[in-house]
Amino acid sequence: MTEARKSHEPSNGMLKRKAVWDSLRLEHCRMRDGHLPEHRHREHVILMALSDGCKGEFRTESGSGLSGTQRRGAVCVVPSGLAHTATLCGNSEHLALYLDPALVRRAASESRLASGFEILEKYPRRDNVIKSVAFALLGELDSEGLSGRLYAESLANVLAIHLLRYYTAAGIKPEKFKGGLPGTKLRQVMAYITENYANDIRLDELAQVAGMSNFHFAREFKRTTGTSPHQYLINFRIERAKKLLGDERLPLIEVGLRSGFSHQSHFTRLFRKFTGTTPHSYRLSLQS
Repeated sequence: MTEARKSHEPSNGMLKRKAVWDSLRLEHCRMRDGHLPEHRHREHVILMALSDGCKGEFRTESGSGLSGTQRRGAVCVVPSGLAHTATLCGNSEHLALYLDPALVRRAASESRLASGFEILEKYPRRDNVIKSVAFALLGELDSEGLSGRLYAESLANVLAIHLLRYYTAAGIKPEKFKGGLPGTKLRQVMAYITENYANDIRLDELAQVAGMSNFHFAREFKRTTGTSPHQYLINFRIERAKKLLGDERLPLIEVGLRSGFSHQSHFTRLFRKFTGTTPHSYRLSLQS
């Protein structure tokens, strides 16, 4: 994760937590009653309510928007550059996702979609894909980037494709591959991971090895292996750590670093998540 921080802005009664990745950033906001002046963002903005009961109004320069009582899970999709303002009559909590338009354009191009597509302003009562991505990214913010860059990049791709499918005028659908990754390409990708697992591998690196776009590669890798590139990488690192834990001379922090985990706390939490025990307990079990 490039950045994670908290900031207080007493004048607006606002508490923000932020995280930034390539092509995507997240804000977790808690706000009190008041007026949010008109502003705009260069990214596509996706807002999701985390609380119920706050009365207010949200308006854009197009004249559209919504007013009434906030409901948990409600979504606002605001296209890049569209000015918007909000008035709140109570406490409110929400997540804001900011998606780089360049990523969406790249997804459209690599999926052979028409160049004239336009992301639409929409206000669905709920969207399960956006909800899943938003909470997954919130989990990354809470854990200070536990799952790594590859995970966040994969979620950004999911979000870009989802916007193209359900938030454009034509409701266009990306081209689909069939059959998964060919055996040769899959072996090349796995060999690359074996050689570079200790690095902060990017999704586009793996896609380049496979000779595919990021968007197609992530989907076809999972179709072939039954797991996402991110999950495969974490599993590989965990298996590497298990082998190293058999060497009693290596301190646990060294095992974590050699296995590709940049922080000891991340290593311990992920090892426990995937194995049900801590690295220390696992080492003791090998000795018994």
